[in-house]
Amino acid sequence: MFLASIWQWVLPIGVGLLVGVLISSRKKYDYSQIVELGAEEFRLNMRKGQLIDIRKEEEFKVKKINGSRNFPGRSVFQSLHRLRNDQPVFLYDNTGSHQTKSVARKLIKKGYKPIYLLTGGLEGWPYPLKEE
Repeated sequence: MFLASIWQWVLPIGVGLLVGVLISSRKKYDYSQIVELGAEEFRLNMRKGQLIDIRKEEEFKVKKINGSRNFPGRSVFQSLHRLRNDQPVFLYDNTGSHQTKSVARKLIKKGYKPIYLLTGGLEGWPYPLKEE
């Protein structure tokens, strides 16, 4: 009887402590390494890193920022071997959408940093574009 009542307390407390330890030991990521830049600052610094366009391939073929490489949507994660993690990553899409921020967060988790996002995306880019 006494042992049964002890297990009613010990087991839940032990499980709770284990869950607490697991939660507190999760890896935390420094999302402050994701920085949004205006067009001018983005243009001045983009040659210091890797310029990645995450728009659809058809859109990329029509117009792009000169020097950019196309990894449509989440395909960048199948092509991580083509990115260097010792250089900054400059990301853009059409509008600076939620998808760009999502890709940036996942790149941070994979060890790529810093990540710079073009505020307003390609629609807010006032400089000449390379057109096919």
